[in-house]
Amino acid sequence: MNITNEAIDFMKTALEDEEVKSVRICTEAGCCGPTLGMHIAAPEATDDVKDYDGLTFAVSKDAEAMAENVTLDVEMTEDSASLVLRGLQETC
Repeated sequence: MNITNEAIDFMKTALEDEEVKSVRICTEAGCCGPTLGMHIAAPEATDDVKDYDGLTFAVSKDAEAMAENVTLDVEMTEDSASLVLRGLQETC
């Protein structure tokens, strides 16, 4: 998984008031099969863990293949900003 600097800055701001300063990427049920989910959570023992500028990102073993060519980025609109997973294959 790739993570843009904008996404790191966005997450650092979003996690300022949280006890846990880590993001965990794992698979979860989608409408047509498994997809990637992102949660504020501590890494689990079997996760692939990386530090990006003081922010911990963990990818669960079952999500590694799905996340391999995905980039976590920020998408700006007129009203707000949100995180997006670019390159995530559609499940439907």
